[in-house]
Amino acid sequence: MGWKGVVRSMAAASRAAARDAERREKAARKERLLAESAAAVEDWQRHIDGLVSVHATLSKGLDWRRIGAEPQPDAPEKTAVHEEKAKLRLANFRPSLFDFLGGGTSARRAKMEAAVAAGASLDLREFQQRQSDYTAAMCEWDDDTGLARRLLRGEAAAIREVIAEMQALSENDLIGEEIGFSIGESFVHAQPKVHSDEIVPRFRRTQSAGGKVKETPLPVGQLNSLYQDYVASVALKTGGELLQLLPLDEVYVTCFSNLLDLTTGHKGWSPILSVHFTRSGFELLNLAAIDPSDALRNFRHSMNFSKQKGFSKVEPIEVV
Repeated sequence: MGWKGVVRSMAAASRAAARDAERREKAARKERLLAESAAAVEDWQRHIDGLVSVHATLSKGLDWRRIGAEPQPDAPEKTAVHEEKAKLRLANFRPSLFDFLGGGTSARRAKMEAAVAAGASLDLREFQQRQSDYTAAMCEWDDDTGLARRLLRGEAAAIREVIAEMQALSENDLIGEEIGFSIGESFVHAQPKVHSDEIVPRFRRTQSAGGKVKETPLPVGQLNSLYQDYVASVALKTGGELLQLLPLDEVYVTCFSNLLDLTTGHKGWSPILSVHFTRSGFELLNLAAIDPSDALRNFRHSMNFSKQKGFSKVEPIEVV
């Protein structure tokens, strides 16, 4: 092959390598596009799923009857374990030919006698620590059993104390802005201010066969239905948490939303869903499988909703 043939072969090989590199780059770009598109669709779906499953996980329940019946901690007894061990070693001490290695017989005995005093001192420190632990345990026992007894009597102040410690609800951003409470003897009425319907995306996100993300407007009926499920899920979450943490057989939840008042043209907080939850009804629910809005049929509730118009103001259920 002449030099021209060699050059042509080298050029052809170079072009083939370039085409192969281009194909690999295109394939890599397509894989990245598919991955990014899939992630975008998954993010959208994850957000939608989160909106309608706020209720799916509840805090661990508290058995206030068991807490109220907890026995008093046992007071510590003073012991002399370390001192007695040292005394036993001293009592068994026998002079030895090798005592010179430890400074002589007298020096060895003196060390053992000092160990007896050190053992007594250690016993005292350990007893003082057990006394301190006992004092703390007694304070906790007294607080817990006292609170349990007050809760079981339905005291409003005890209910307020437990609710003040409820962090799970306030830490869940999907619940809304805040939760207010009306508390009386043996009853709680929670009033969460939920997010507006703007929390529901106005679009549906899908992935085309070619891997591109496609966003299409969400029909009004579907948007409103998703918002209805979100509000119902918040109500279920709030009611469920209260039933888990309080020894009550029923709780009330009224969700407020920042609605446009057509008579004034201004937005304001209005009740849009009010539910009277009972413990017996709630215990029948499989929270992971229910449709939030449909689940409200198990309880007395007030809701004015249509797929085309969404929520309208309602009167909260009267506490009885």
